[in-house]
Amino acid sequence: MSLSRPFALATVAFVAAPFLAVAAPQPIDLATTLRLAGADNLSVRIAREKLAEARADADVARERLFPWVTAGLSLRQHENNIQTVEGRIIDADKRSFSAGVGLNAQWDFGDVYYQKLAAQQRVRAEEAALTTQRQNTVTDAALAYYELLRATATIGIATEALDLSSRHHAQLVASASAGVTFAGDVHRVATARARNETAVQQAREQARIAAARLAELLKLDPAVDLTPLASELIPTTLVPTSSSTSTSELNPAARPAAPAPDLAALVARALAARPELTQADARLAAVRELHNGARNAPLIPVVSAQANLSGLGGDTGLRSWSRGFDSSNDYGVGLSWRIGPGGLFDRSRVRSSEARLRRGELELEQTRDTIRRQVVEFHARAQSLSAQLASLRTALNSATKTAELSRERRAQSVGGVLEDLIAEEELTRARRDYVAAVASFDQSQHALLRALGGEVPAKSP
Repeated sequence: MSLSRPFALATVAFVAAPFLAVAAPQPIDLATTLRLAGADNLSVRIAREKLAEARADADVARERLFPWVTAGLSLRQHENNIQTVEGRIIDADKRSFSAGVGLNAQWDFGDVYYQKLAAQQRVRAEEAALTTQRQNTVTDAALAYYELLRATATIGIATEALDLSSRHHAQLVASASAGVTFAGDVHRVATARARNETAVQQAREQARIAAARLAELLKLDPAVDLTPLASELIPTTLVPTSSSTSTSELNPAARPAAPAPDLAALVARALAARPELTQADARLAAVRELHNGARNAPLIPVVSAQANLSGLGGDTGLRSWSRGFDSSNDYGVGLSWRIGPGGLFDRSRVRSSEARLRRGELELEQTRDTIRRQVVEFHARAQSLSAQLASLRTALNSATKTAELSRERRAQSVGGVLEDLIAEEELTRARRDYVAAVASFDQSQHALLRALGGEVPAKSP
């Protein structure tokens, strides 16, 4: 019995060790987040495979100009009636054997030419799509990282508030037992402590969810408890939006921000840099090439050539397959035009390509409108959050000063516990609001940079 208990404990420890290792917090910073997001994200890998497919399709379109070779053999046997070239029906039994190779070529120059041009444009579209997906993934990872930063910082704030309310509650319980404090005040502080306990649990829940979502974007195990670098939760300006409130005012350690460009300049910058426009333009170019092919390709004749090099042997009756076996060669060259569906005078095919061309032009203009709207939207949000940060910073300083004065009054036995508790609650609320605003400001900066067609480069480890 004395040996079985240690053995059982050792077994439990051995079995639980992998799970404990998985649950151990793993530190991560913004640079690592951006680097991992662009390296192994599944959406980026899917986009890469689409690009590889488009390049292979372009090779297929080009290889349609190459001839192909066939090789084979055949056995043929006939019995009883057959019709001669003159039309007479005769009774004939025969068999033959042939083997050889054939060189075949069919050059549909018009169709192949326009298909090749369209395939090249599709490759350009998929290259832009890959860039778009990579930028989206990196931006999503940055937003998720700052959300994890916000949630983690909120845990610390809520925990400090819980510790403070717990101390106040213990003090009031002691003084109420001595008959010095009103019992209702004890219940009020108990209510505050319960709210703080709930806030801690909610903050931990949000941090765990944020860590799992970030892990999914980075293709990491969601069971890994990612821990962000707390020092990175500072206002960081990537795109200046307003000269009234700069990052140097919000964060004195930051470098002075560059002058903010006007909104029109930002929109022009986005229209020149966004890969979505390149993708839409390339798709439109591919549709235009197919439209030109529908109109012009049927005018170009199809050239076909064939050379069959084989041997043929056989005999009458059913006596031999290979008697008289010798070479039997055929050659041919031809020109042809297709008339009707898929060829000349196919108006339905032309109307269909015209409709696709008009749709492509509208989709390109729709993409431009979306980009303009995104720039204006994210610029307004970043500008608003910049102003909010200044106000919230003032509120935080005031709440901090109020809490300090309240502590001094209480230390001098002038102020009461409830006065101190109210001041601390205001400080907690101000800290929480400021942390949320800083995280939102940094997220808005990454979103605005993405709207302009840029991204924060991932630093090497």
